[in-house]
Amino acid sequence: MISRIAFHPRFRFWSLLVLTLVWALLYLPHLRTNPGWYGDETLTLMIGKSVFAGGGADRALTATFWHPSYAYQPGYAWLVGAASMAFQGDIVGARLLNAVLAYAIALLFVFGGTRIFGWTASLLAALLFLTYSQTIIHFRWIYPHNLVAFGFLLTALFVLRKASPKSDFTAGMGLGLAALSHPLFAHGAIAAWLCRLKRPVSWIRLAVIPTLAITATLGWTWLRLNPKPWLWDDILALGSFYNQFSRDNGTGLQSVRNIFYFYSQDAFHLGAFFCALLCIRKKFYAIPVFLAVVSGLLLQNRQNLPVFYYQAVVFLPILALAYAGGIRHLEVRLRGVVGSRARAVPLFALMLPAFLFLLNLPSSLSGTLVPRNQHWVTQSTQEVEAAARWINEHSVPSDLVVCHQNIGWLLHPKTTDLMQATAWSGRPTFTFEKLPEKDRFLFPADLLAARYLVLGDIDQRWTLAQPNVDWIVGFISQEHWPIVWRGEYYLIAANPRFETRKP
Repeated sequence: MISRIAFHPRFRFWSLLVLTLVWALLYLPHLRTNPGWYGDETLTLMIGKSVFAGGGADRALTATFWHPSYAYQPGYAWLVGAASMAFQGDIVGARLLNAVLAYAIALLFVFGGTRIFGWTASLLAALLFLTYSQTIIHFRWIYPHNLVAFGFLLTALFVLRKASPKSDFTAGMGLGLAALSHPLFAHGAIAAWLCRLKRPVSWIRLAVIPTLAITATLGWTWLRLNPKPWLWDDILALGSFYNQFSRDNGTGLQSVRNIFYFYSQDAFHLGAFFCALLCIRKKFYAIPVFLAVVSGLLLQNRQNLPVFYYQAVVFLPILALAYAGGIRHLEVRLRGVVGSRARAVPLFALMLPAFLFLLNLPSSLSGTLVPRNQHWVTQSTQEVEAAARWINEHSVPSDLVVCHQNIGWLLHPKTTDLMQATAWSGRPTFTFEKLPEKDRFLFPADLLAARYLVLGDIDQRWTLAQPNVDWIVGFISQEHWPIVWRGEYYLIAANPRFETRKP
């Protein structure tokens, strides 16, 4: 009796309904403010709104989308800008876009995976993906990695199928979406190529769409910047930045330790690892290939992925896919022992996401989701909004405010951050080891020209610790900038050369 449940049309209807309710309950409550705003997402939001408006500004700096300070691609940024402007420029629109991406990935599991794993195992993967805590947190944030994750899952599902023009071009479409989002698409391209290693005709089919995507983004950026050589300079600088990063973080046995610590961080990852081992067979070989290539290339020089998990989101759906393949393999093996009753195996396995759902639901409904990098996340969004209101009431759009993007996205005046101001002053700092030319700035990122300086939680916990940035604190102290607004985590200092505006 139980073995026939998964084949009943009503089961499929109710399972899709449950999937939708699970998504809505875990991803929509308190979406705007929980988890707190994070620097990479607010920077993407600001640049995305600029791209959607037809520009390409990283606040005071012209963006090439390849500079070490912002190497995310304009395709995803444009979508973020469009989603935000649909909500009058608010962050909630862009966050909703990413929550919808999580739902789209879940649907892709069940509709793209049924042919390979069966409906119930595919549903299991979808629900495991949706209910895992890191998915809930990171698909509320604004990250290009989220669209890369969708693209990589699309690619993996179609290289699992027999090579054909349709499957290869669809897999290439997934790589194209990833290429419009982040340079990490290259890891997925290597994995897809290895999966089709014996089919040279598939290489061209896989490459067509991502090649067009990269050509389009590079071409648009080059035409926008020509005749300035900034695009090529930044590509070289990015390569040098990551080479140095690899030397600092992936030498010796450190790569092995990185991989071990990542897959042993919790039961979800450990289970995915062993399920991937069960998938080492002809039918499911693409799963361990994808995980070995993408996670291997990422983890070999990154020690901090368990804390800054957003980088691992690109292969998070593949981890859930490993569960579908592993459970399906167990079902097939048990069929020779218990017959058709083996079809109950994936049904019983659905208790895993049920447990995760009940575990994470209270935090979602109460708005108390806590990311592992909470120390570097906005500690009080209410305080940030109060500080932003004060600045907007005491400034005009032509004014300049030096501040972090966690508050900058809320401000009406022009903004630059402490590191851009440091680079403008002629002092190299993190990601600005090579100082940009002054004509690359859209306006002077000059502290002397700023009406206000804002120091927030992230500045005190991270920015001021970067090379040469602490000169700013010494300067405003020496010049006696008065503090005109103070909260628990934020303070606003006014430039004494300007008269503080009245509201």
